[in-house]
Amino acid sequence: MSSRTERRKKKWLYIFVSSIIFGIGYYFLNEVSTWFEVPLGVTFHVIFGCTLMAISGIYIGYSIKKMYFTKRKKRSKRIYLEDTKDEKSK
Repeated sequence: MSSRTERRKKKWLYIFVSSIIFGIGYYFLNEVSTWFEVPLGVTFHVIFGCTLMAISGIYIGYSIKKMYFTKRKKRSKRIYLEDTKDEKSK
């Protein structure tokens, strides 16, 4: 089992890799798709760049939300049922 700090370091590594993928998607969307002759067509590069940006952006947002903005469960007050056998026997 890994400790909490090791898991957090792995999460930060994944967030860093996701931000690099976001940058690659941005490059495909804004730079490659504006070239005159593109090997697979402009539409492919626009869709590919948007997909990379969307997936990595969602992962980054979800991971940061899970790491820092979690809601803690409220502890409920324990309620015990009353013992009714004692009252009937009296």
